[in-house]
Amino acid sequence: MADLRSVVEALIRRPAFWRADPPLPTVLVTGPEALAAVEVLAEPFQDSVPCAHVKEGEYGTVQELVKALAGEHGQLGKPVGGSLLPPPRFPLAQFVLWAREQRDLPPPDAAGSWPPDPHSHTGYRAFKERLKEWQRSSRDSDRGRRTSADFLARAATTWVPVGTLAVWWFNGPADLVGLAPWVLGLLVAALGTTGQAFFSIRGTLFTGWLRKQPYVRRKRFERPTPYALRLANADDEAIERLLVHALMRDLREAYKKWIIPWPSWGRGLYALLLIQVVDPDGVNARFLRLVEETTKKTGLLPPMVVLAAVSSVPPGPPIGTAELDELPEVVGRWRAAARLRVPDLRIGIEAAEVPALGAYPPVLPRRKRALAYWTAIGLLLVLPFALVVWMQRDRVAHCGGLQWAERIGAECVGIVNATGATPDDLFDGAVKELVKKIDANNGYALGSGRYVSVVLFGEFSITKTEANDTRLSAAVSELEAVEEQQRTASTTPRLRVLLANAGDNFGHGRRTAQLITELAAQDPHVMGVIGLPRSVEGVSQAIEELHLAKIPMVATTATADRIGYVGDSADGKQPGQPSPYYFQMGPTNFREATLGARFARHMLLADVDKPVAVIVQDESITDQYTKNLADDFETALKAQGITVKEPKDYNVESGGIQEAAVAACGLKPDVFLYAGRASEFLGFLTSVEGSGCKDAKVLAGDDVVRAMAGHAGEIAHMKQMEVYYVALAHRAVWNQSATKQTAFISGLLAGAHAKSSDDNLILTFDAANVLYQAASTAYRAGAQEGGGLPSRGDILYRLTRRVWNGSSGKIDFGSADLHAPAGKAIAIMKVDVARAGNPKPVVRCGSLDVSEPPPKDAVCAGLPDTAPQ
Repeated sequence: MADLRSVVEALIRRPAFWRADPPLPTVLVTGPEALAAVEVLAEPFQDSVPCAHVKEGEYGTVQELVKALAGEHGQLGKPVGGSLLPPPRFPLAQFVLWAREQRDLPPPDAAGSWPPDPHSHTGYRAFKERLKEWQRSSRDSDRGRRTSADFLARAATTWVPVGTLAVWWFNGPADLVGLAPWVLGLLVAALGTTGQAFFSIRGTLFTGWLRKQPYVRRKRFERPTPYALRLANADDEAIERLLVHALMRDLREAYKKWIIPWPSWGRGLYALLLIQVVDPDGVNARFLRLVEETTKKTGLLPPMVVLAAVSSVPPGPPIGTAELDELPEVVGRWRAAARLRVPDLRIGIEAAEVPALGAYPPVLPRRKRALAYWTAIGLLLVLPFALVVWMQRDRVAHCGGLQWAERIGAECVGIVNATGATPDDLFDGAVKELVKKIDANNGYALGSGRYVSVVLFGEFSITKTEANDTRLSAAVSELEAVEEQQRTASTTPRLRVLLANAGDNFGHGRRTAQLITELAAQDPHVMGVIGLPRSVEGVSQAIEELHLAKIPMVATTATADRIGYVGDSADGKQPGQPSPYYFQMGPTNFREATLGARFARHMLLADVDKPVAVIVQDESITDQYTKNLADDFETALKAQGITVKEPKDYNVESGGIQEAAVAACGLKPDVFLYAGRASEFLGFLTSVEGSGCKDAKVLAGDDVVRAMAGHAGEIAHMKQMEVYYVALAHRAVWNQSATKQTAFISGLLAGAHAKSSDDNLILTFDAANVLYQAASTAYRAGAQEGGGLPSRGDILYRLTRRVWNGSSGKIDFGSADLHAPAGKAIAIMKVDVARAGNPKPVVRCGSLDVSEPPPKDAVCAGLPDTAPQ
């Protein structure tokens, strides 16, 4: 005996997901054992697929038969245990059935004839109310609620992923921050889920098909009530065809490969219909003929295998009849014809005997495809959430979606305004307000279409250790300077300022520089970097990265002798060579220490035969400035014949400034040299005064200028000491010169930026100015020659070939690789109580103008620019 079960199973089994559904046959079984053979063939599959069994004479009309198959309790709509999928639904067929059944129902009170005349107002309203009641009852029943929940879940599997994509989209192009993208994404998911579920439950997602079918077609824009009324009054033959066609359409929807997730993805077995046809003119025979006719007319192939026990094969195209054992060969021939897309859906088989029942054990529902479907559904729900969480973490890591910045710890590191205005939540206080002004100026520059970009490399997310953190005043001064330079540079090209935050204490200098180089590689408008204001490890690392990218750098207040060196020397003990791309706006530590030592010996200690000095220094291993300045002080003091006692160390990270000050005071020096940072300077002076050191003379390095912005008056009123410090630039030195002032200096002398750190303010303004002037000159030269933006090589060339008159004095980088300024102005300032704490210059070396001759003060004669090589 042939393996008949395998043949039927091959017909019922659905092909792989990516393959199209094939036509399915109507197997017409004749012979004395036709019904028994059909039942035996179908028996293993009846509990594993949507299945119906219709015997001859059970139903008096096609309408009753369709209701038995697809009504609210139809056989094809029964759940299949273990299939893991909801059963097929038949909203189209049920709508037509309901409309047709109105013919057999009594009319409501005062409704007149039933179904009512479409032009009868009272009857129409009663019909409409009855339709609404039917829709409500179908939704409010237990089965309706399960169906509603099912459709809600189906819609969620589409719109939850769409909502997560909305979160991503709103996080990107919309540049929204905080909860806004999540709220909008949730709104998209909720509205989409609700809308699709509503239209699915009401059936309106499918009823648009009724306008396309050829039987009692729904008119365009026709409401459901008048259409149902037309169905109720239509002739029987048209309704029968529509009912059968709607049944097949509903079944096709259950197997359709929707773009959105749908249970049809997981159905692995087609539906099965067993039908007995004895009377060729009976209801069952007519049903089969209507299935065949509507299929040929509409091309809608039902996803259902029909096993029909018939008394004889109806007339039609010659298909021949084979023995039951020949079923495999017949099916093979039929499939070959089906591949030509013009198959006869009928297969004729004669059953002379009944196959043995024991040969066909029950077939369990196929779950692999259903499990794959639910896995896909699970992934569609889980993965978008995981993706959104990942995107949010990535967004946080990149500071709210900034392309050239990233979150490291609590800080946003990198370029914060490369793609637009700086997000409001990154900075606060004065920094935030100045950043807003710079971004507004950037808008004007971008709007002009002709601009160059300069990157300000600084520390703007400072962890404040006290209310008047001196680093904060320095950062604010730098921002004030570039904002004014940007605002006043109104010629073509305009100046765009990009803000690069290297983190607290420049702890992320290398990473910030890497982000700058990545941006510069894509944006030809980036001309160079200014800032780099402190001689610390993070700034040195940044210089190394920018050097490799050949990006010009103009440092502001960084003064360590070898801060601009990169690589290692041959013996590995010293930094290698100075970077040709690094330019230093302020004088070096060696020039500063030499002036300080000369001032101490010839002016402070002129009457002391054997002067003694002690150096207080910060020994933080990451701070190149303090150790280098202390060494330079010691070398310069000894060169002036001053005895230098053992230095007293402290560490800014672990404290110790009070102990160092007391120990230094115990050595009873003639002068204290302070080679530390501004943040500890006030504590140092307070400790010295409290230790009984009378008439102490203190000379500090340039970094303490930051402390003067908030504590100059307090320092001036200390009774037991004179305080001097080295100034890299100061507005007050211009009062002692007849040299023509720059517009920026004139503003400062008139009271502008009164509370700013002068060194940072003036040197940052000059750094932005010289880089902008070099870029502007190259830009205009390129425009005259028909070229585009200048290259960074053009900028480098112009920086080394020009001398500027700056607000900090003459600016001449020279042509050597070590671009420390030649003959740069530098001053010794005294904190003067008579001037309400405002410092006054007591010595100034270097020219304020290209045309000004060098000062004749003896301490300035031959003052070196750099340390010996």
